[in-house]
Amino acid sequence: MASVKVKPQRRLSLDNPPNMSRETPLRMLVFGGSSQDQISLTRSVLGQDVFTRDEVNISATKKNSGVVQERNITLVNAPNLQDNDLPDSILHKELRKAVCFSCPCPHAVVFVVDPFHLTSDTMDILKPMVHYFGECVLKHTLIVLYYERGMRTPSIEDEVKKNKSFRELAEKCSQNYLFFNGEVNWTEGSQTQALLTKVDKMVREHGMFSNMEFKDAEKRIQIEERFIKKSKEKEIRETLKALENQHSGEALASEILRYEEKIQSECREKAELVVADKLGFTVRLVDYAVAVGKGAFVGALLGFAVGYEGMAVGAAVGAGLGAALGGAANAAWSYIYKSFTDAH
Repeated sequence: MASVKVKPQRRLSLDNPPNMSRETPLRMLVFGGSSQDQISLTRSVLGQDVFTRDEVNISATKKNSGVVQERNITLVNAPNLQDNDLPDSILHKELRKAVCFSCPCPHAVVFVVDPFHLTSDTMDILKPMVHYFGECVLKHTLIVLYYERGMRTPSIEDEVKKNKSFRELAEKCSQNYLFFNGEVNWTEGSQTQALLTKVDKMVREHGMFSNMEFKDAEKRIQIEERFIKKSKEKEIRETLKALENQHSGEALASEILRYEEKIQSECREKAELVVADKLGFTVRLVDYAVAVGKGAFVGALLGFAVGYEGMAVGAAVGAGLGAALGGAANAAWSYIYKSFTDAH
């Protein structure tokens, strides 16, 4: 009986990133000064059909992929925080989706802005992202100054570099910025090439951006993929049998490969959505435990029943008793962590 064989993916080292080549796919997590900035950049890189003409506001996380200059490129657009006043619960849900959609981790975070509309509020747009991911995300953030006006780049650069808000932002992002002329890109693609080259350089220097949440999400996604694929076994067997009846030789091998890739993509995308809905409190508890210590974590859990103030008090008490609890705290931690990571 024929079966779909999925090639194992080589684990990428975040500390020692691989040599980036034309064959290396790129994942970028995109934020922006406005929805239009994000839409314009995404269209310019991946093509006009990525967004419809009616789409003018990015209020939910959206993932788009395509082959650009012989490379698989994925852009994950997070909701635009300037155009949408999202409640914290919705914002965190969308950011969890952004994490899952860009797993195992993004090669870079892109912050796209209009160089003609840089204000003192520009940095404020990034604050929720920095608060969610931590200050370390700025080292992996590339500022893309996107414009479509027919002006010479040197004149734009001179004006932008005089802007205090931009200088402060660029300083926080390790001077990682790029001017992107949309009009020029439509005719020759040079701007996209410059973008990819810049991201490759950032990866070589700093690695890809990751944290515990990305690592936890990727593990969960892989587990969910296996469940989904298991549920499709009958469908897969029947499809492969039909292909064997219709094709032979190289044509059969080609059709099977195409089908394998389709199934792999579908299972992955569905798994990302499922995990995005589940991810959140579990990861935050694990992060909290690592940050404050196991004794404090156990205390915080005990205090959770009476609210966030109870968590704080419980954490303090737990930290003080951590040494005395010793093996009991470790045992409680092991049980809690196993319960969370085994949950499905």
